[in-house]
Amino acid sequence: MNKLKYFVLLTAILGSTAVMAQTQKIGHMDMQYVLSAMPEMKQVQSQLQTLQGQLEKQAAAKQKDFEEKYNRYVSEGNTMAEAIRLDLEKELSTMQQSAQEFATNAQQTLQQKEQQLMQPIYDKIGTAINDVAKEGGYAYIINAGVPGLDVLYFADPANDASNAVLKKMGITPPAASN
Repeated sequence: MNKLKYFVLLTAILGSTAVMAQTQKIGHMDMQYVLSAMPEMKQVQSQLQTLQGQLEKQAAAKQKDFEEKYNRYVSEGNTMAEAIRLDLEKELSTMQQSAQEFATNAQQTLQQKEQQLMQPIYDKIGTAINDVAKEGGYAYIINAGVPGLDVLYFADPANDASNAVLKKMGITPPAASN
C-alpha cells in the first residue's frame, strides 16, 4: 500500500513538473545582430581604432629607434671601443625589453578601453532584454547568434526577441531583420 502511495505521489510530482516546463516561454536573440544595429557601436569602433592606431604608431617609433641602433651596432660594432659597444648592447637589450612590455601594456590598455566603452552598451541591452522578457512573458531568452557556441539547435522565428530588444532601446530594426 505504501508503495502505491509513493508511486502516485511521484507520478503527480513528475506530471506537474512536465506541465510547468511546457508552459514556460523561451525566446532567443542574436547578440551580434543587436550590437550591429546599435548606432553606439560605430562610435565605439571608431574610438578603439583611433586608440589602436596611436598605440601602433608608438610601437613603430620604438621599433624604428631600435632598428637604427641595432644597424649602428652591426655596422660599427667591431670598430667601437669596448665600453661604448657594451653600453650599446645593454641599451639594445633594454630597448627590446621595453618594446615587449609596451606591446603587452598596449594590448591591456586596448582591452580595458573596450570594456569601458562596451559596458554601458551591455547594460542598455541587458535592461532591454529584461523588459522584453517581462513584457513577452519569457522565462528565458537565450543567445543564438554565435556560430559554434550556440546552445540552441532549433529556434522558432516567432520567438526571436532580437527586434523587440532593439525596439525597446529605441532602435528601428534593419529592413532585412532576423
